Amino acid sequence: GRMARASVAVAVRCARDRPRQRSRRRDARRAGRGARGGVVAMAVEDVDGASSSAAEAWERITAMASAPGVCDLGQGWPDFGESATARKVAMEALAGDGARANQYSPVSGAKALVEALETYFARTGYDLREYSSRGGEDGEVVVVTCSATEALYGAFKAAITSPEDEILFIAPYFPWYHAIAKDLGGKSVTVRAEAPNFAIDVDKLRSAVTPRTKLLVHCSPHNPSGHVATRDELEGIARVAKEFDLTVLTDEVYERSVFGEREHVRLATIGDMRERTITVGSASKLLNLTGFRVGWAVGPPRLLAPIKASHSLMSYCAPTPLQLGVAAALDEISASSTTNAVVADENAQIMRENADILASALRFAGLEVFQPHGGYFLVASCAPLGLTDMDFCLALCSTARVACVPMSVFYLPSDPNPIPPPRALVRFAICKVRETIEESARRIRENASAFAPTSL
Repeated sequence: GRMARASVAVAVRCARDRPRQRSRRRDARRAGRGARGGVVAMAVEDVDGASSSAAEAWERITAMASAPGVCDLGQGWPDFGESATARKVAMEALAGDGARANQYSPVSGAKALVEALETYFARTGYDLREYSSRGGEDGEVVVVTCSATEALYGAFKAAITSPEDEILFIAPYFPWYHAIAKDLGGKSVTVRAEAPNFAIDVDKLRSAVTPRTKLLVHCSPHNPSGHVATRDELEGIARVAKEFDLTVLTDEVYERSVFGEREHVRLATIGDMRERTITVGSASKLLNLTGFRVGWAVGPPRLLAPIKASHSLMSYCAPTPLQLGVAAALDEISASSTTNAVVADENAQIMRENADILASALRFAGLEVFQPHGGYFLVASCAPLGLTDMDFCLALCSTARVACVPMSVFYLPSDPNPIPPPRALVRFAICKVRETIEESARRIRENASAFAPTSL
């Protein structure tokens, strides 16, 4: 008991008192430690304006997470459930004699993948072939990108034409939204979704729209909260978009990771939203292949044309053999689709069970847990322990050797909301093999006494 509690206190003090060495760390970040770590580090530096201490704590967390023997539930890459079909066909394309399989594909995507996406969306309730204008250089309803992130960047770039232009989205949010808007010189505006349900407050969303709002971004299943938008919420978003004539980008990368009785409804299928909606997806989450870097945007040609233009200048095309693998996997899903709707895959059930196992251990340790309805993550509050998110993450990794992510990075650094954003929420990745989840739960339970509210 006492020794465990002392180790927690030591871990927290180390994070607060460690020498800064700013320039060396800044240079290291710029040199590149991976896009994901770099963007999150940028977000951490913004939190509360405390760039030094927050960034240093984040660096300590990421360094500890990568140490041997640590159960890393921080980064959201899955280590199970990868599409065997996509991998097999991609390998065949890489090793085969096809003249074009390892060469450039068209900017809008390899023909096989474009057709596979059209079929997949049609079989899951959203027929892209119904758009009135189709074909021609600027008439695509599908643009394959080098990851969903590239599709996001292209859409944001089209929306932001001056420093006053605003991108509106729900907080907590995927850190790339704010990072991309900032990189392009625009302004991020958020509407906060609150625990325990992280429901979308449509009235607050409407109030946040200004004449400078150029794009509304919606994410469901939601990263990081695990909220799955209800039909009522989607209809509310649609009313706001129509009232203010807004384009909406809907980030649906977790579309098949829905738990229990919840259903994923595409925003583009609500009313006439198909004419003002860009839908973004990726093989990273749909097929559990984050390293393939194959994403896509679908929607009306007028909204996809600028994404295609940006894509042509950034990467030109996603890797062709990997596109062919993704196409085969999508065809496989489409062939088994009989409901005209998006259906959860078998990986979703595993992640739901993972969430239950982890939630039980976290509650045992005194945290408040917010059960997700979809996605790759579980959110909990360490407020009952009297710890901030940064302090808890450091202490958990140091004491139990389990890594998670502080959710300070999922909120705007300068939030006009008079109520400060929460500083005691943490995120755990549940997209891991059962052995990792069970071992993490065991370690959390064994070290629960170290996190008693009186220990610090």
